[in-house]
Amino acid sequence: MSKLVHVVKIEMADASDLGAMQVIGEASCRFKNLAVFTEINIQELVGVTIEDSYENNYKIYTTTATFQTCDKKPLSSRQIVFRLTSIDGKRYMIGTGSRPFPIIKEKNSFPEKPGDSILKTVTITWKATVPMLRIVE
Repeated sequence: MSKLVHVVKIEMADASDLGAMQVIGEASCRFKNLAVFTEINIQELVGVTIEDSYENNYKIYTTTATFQTCDKKPLSSRQIVFRLTSIDGKRYMIGTGSRPFPIIKEKNSFPEKPGDSILKTVTITWKATVPMLRIVE
C-alpha cells in the first residue's frame, strides 16, 4: 500500500549556497551545512509529479512542482533550488548546487472579472539524472 505525500511547505535558496550538499543513493541527499532557505507563502498544497524517460540511453527524470501564491513579485534569480516539506515532516529537494538548475515558469493573473483568481501560479520543472531527492537528516 502506498503512503500519500502532501507537500505543505516550499522554500527556496540560491544554488550557490548548496556547496555542502551530497547526493547519496539514487533518490536522497544529505547536507553537511544547511543553506539558508526562504519560505514561499503558498495557498493550499504543492502538487508534485515525477516522470522518467530515456534520452541518449540515459534515464532522465522530470520533476514538476506547481503551487499558487498571492505574492505578485517575480522570482528573478535563475539559479534557485527548492526544499519541500510534507505534512509528516519529511523534506525533499528540487535541484542541486550544480547544473541543470530548475526552470521557473510563472503565470501572474490580473483578472478582468471580480470572481476570478488573483493568485500567481508557479510551475517549477527540473530535468536531471536523479528525481526529487529526499533529504536524509
